[in-house]
Amino acid sequence: MPFGIWDAAAILLKTLTYAATLGAAGAVFFLRYNGPSITSANRLRIRHLVLGLALSSVLAGAAQIMVSAASMSGSAAGMWDGSLLRMVWQAGAGRADTARAIGLLTAVLLVLPGRPSGWALLGAALAATSFAWTGHARSLNPDALPILLLGVHLLGVAFWLGALLPLLMVASDGDLPRMAAAASRFGAAAIFVVAVLMAAGTALLWMLLGHVAALWGSTYGRYVMLKLTFVACLLALAAYNKLRLTPRLRGGDVRAAQSLRTSIRLELLAGMSILAVTAAFTTLTGPPALD
Repeated sequence: MPFGIWDAAAILLKTLTYAATLGAAGAVFFLRYNGPSITSANRLRIRHLVLGLALSSVLAGAAQIMVSAASMSGSAAGMWDGSLLRMVWQAGAGRADTARAIGLLTAVLLVLPGRPSGWALLGAALAATSFAWTGHARSLNPDALPILLLGVHLLGVAFWLGALLPLLMVASDGDLPRMAAAASRFGAAAIFVVAVLMAAGTALLWMLLGHVAALWGSTYGRYVMLKLTFVACLLALAAYNKLRLTPRLRGGDVRAAQSLRTSIRLELLAGMSILAVTAAFTTLTGPPALD
């Protein structure tokens, strides 16, 4: 089937939904473990960020359902077709969107008064893992282990990518000791989180591909290789931040602050590229294991 406007719209909206949901969840996690080391002004900005991202996620998710209905009908009129909208909703999108909205609402309500509570963390985790409720992992048989692995992977992605905008806010206030403290806390936790993220992702990828040759022998696998290229760039930037820039910040090197801001922006670009590629191959093709 040729690539069309509805495919492009679906990929764009899915990318936005990924970014907004994982960004909101990750910002809640960031406030929980790093809140005491940042200023009250930045804490307020991050809470506003969570609210904005949560609203964006809900709106993008709703638009995604409408675009899916339009794609099924072949025209824009399908966006308002009640029977098609119900079909998309009942196919799994409704379940995932409802869980996401409940999780984000819980996180927003319980993060605004101050440091996120345990319930806010639970809401953020529910929102981040809502993508595991539908899609390729759920289509595998049996589906319990793939869904669990994808949920763990998504929590790791939220922790990592969702911390980047809050870190950029902290890195923009000019306070070197606070920058160093925030970067150190994030880097210390990220070592464990990234290891779990990579382990869960690798196990899930093996289940979806079936064999290593599918990496280059299938369209799905080639998309995965492109995604892994961006992941490698992200890992390299993260290592540079932790091993080079954070020690320089602790030493009072003012130039390291600008380097950190530049590096975080590049990480954000790589992260968005990862999410866009993921949105593309989960929309356009299926894994070899489901052929």
